[in-house]
Amino acid sequence: MYKVLLVDDEPSIREGLTTIIDWEKYGFQVIATAASGREAITRFEELEPDLTIIDIRMPGMTGLDVIEEVRQHHPGSHFLILSGYADFDYAKKAISFGVDGYLLKPVDEEEIISELERISVMLTRERETLARHAGEDTVYREHQIEALLFDSLEGTETMEANALGLNWSQYQVVLLEMHAEPDLQRGSVVKRRLAETFDQKDRGIVFSFHSGLGLLCKEPILTVQSAQRLYDELEGLLGEWNILMYAAAGQPVDSTADIAHSYNQANSILGGRFLFAEQRIMLWNEDEKSKISSASIVVNEEESGEPDEAELADKLYYALDIRSSESVMRVLTEMEERLIPHHQTEQAIKTAFSQVFSLAINKLAATNQHMQSLMQEHSVLITEVYHQLTLLDLKVMAAEHLNRLIQRMGGGSKDTVLKQMIEFIRRNPGENLKLEVLAEVFNYNSSYLGKLFKNHTGEYFNAFLDKVRMEKAKELLDEGLKVHQVAARVGYANVDYFHGKFKKYVGESPSAYKQARELARSQSKDSSGEPERE
Repeated sequence: MYKVLLVDDEPSIREGLTTIIDWEKYGFQVIATAASGREAITRFEELEPDLTIIDIRMPGMTGLDVIEEVRQHHPGSHFLILSGYADFDYAKKAISFGVDGYLLKPVDEEEIISELERISVMLTRERETLARHAGEDTVYREHQIEALLFDSLEGTETMEANALGLNWSQYQVVLLEMHAEPDLQRGSVVKRRLAETFDQKDRGIVFSFHSGLGLLCKEPILTVQSAQRLYDELEGLLGEWNILMYAAAGQPVDSTADIAHSYNQANSILGGRFLFAEQRIMLWNEDEKSKISSASIVVNEEESGEPDEAELADKLYYALDIRSSESVMRVLTEMEERLIPHHQTEQAIKTAFSQVFSLAINKLAATNQHMQSLMQEHSVLITEVYHQLTLLDLKVMAAEHLNRLIQRMGGGSKDTVLKQMIEFIRRNPGENLKLEVLAEVFNYNSSYLGKLFKNHTGEYFNAFLDKVRMEKAKELLDEGLKVHQVAARVGYANVDYFHGKFKKYVGESPSAYKQARELARSQSKDSSGEPERE
């Protein structure tokens, strides 16, 4: 649709022109009206209409005055003037100034339709010419950029800038890796859509590279927020094709001679796409920070030895065996923390995860021989591991798969044993509780039960017991019991040992805690004046 602005000081003319014509039928849309020459100029600057239909005589600023002022900034603008019979000579003068035609008042419907059809043809030709020239210029500049990046063409900075038609203050390369269902026509369509948004609006240049499309951006992306905004805009432009996109930006550079440097940075970042944790454009300086972080992790892991994939597999097996989804998620997180620093390539990471899954599910199948489909599930999971595009995708897929497996095995049946065990500890913190004793009560091997307990709660048995005892100790101190009485009640025969444990978990000694609580109670003692217990 071509946009039309109607300008006339008479309301009846404006309303009549708006209603008597089926504008859309002829490819036009009235987007605004104006009642004066000055208002017309304001609306023109706001809306940039394709055609302005304007009264030649208006109080104050005439139609000719409007045309003259608009043409100073928009020389290619189109005007159709309205005039009365008495203004015919005046109208002919306006036509000599380059307006596109005139209509006599009162306006005849057939006459205005005829003018609209004529002007529509003219506007269409102009657009096609502009698009052709823009397309030719876009293709030329794209080839120049690809030559600059991939053929290592040499030349002075000035020659390169002139050849590209770019004299920007900065240049930045953004690379887009895209994944979608196969479609022979989609690549060119996507590229054309991006070119319409960037090349033809002087925001940048779209070019191809080995894994997708690149943007040479005029306005640099410097912050995470601006990186997210551009990513969201690109997603909106490509949304109809359901494209999954990963993007990276190199450092902005000041000369065209350094564009290759920005490209190499972006390409390097995109090479680590498997570890992307967010869906946005990743920046060059984030890559440096992540390298530093990864290096420190590697040092720590090296100090503690290579990650034991068999140990991780045992933990995953225990989590599955007790039917605990929470434990599965905890193991998956531990796998990420321990495997990534030692297997930094995508293939190596996927192989390590696959090995852990294989060992765990093989062991699970051996103890659940009635579930013949377990091994089939195992092969599906391993295949899916290698289809995931990022580590986050891999973790989500694995969690969903393993949780479905837990449901097929009967949900949380074994989980009940551990819940009973935890409830028993909470009810009897003062008893001489030992894992070996509880294992005998619940008919488990103590070592195996300890591993199940750790996977279920995230804590070792003794640490969990100490925390429960400290919570009970605080309750007893609040009731006014003396420190040695509390120690005995929560299972510590040695008061000094209890003192040390309490300070470790609570952050202050039992006496200090008791005094602080007593002081607080005395300050808020009720009116009954009931004395505090000693």
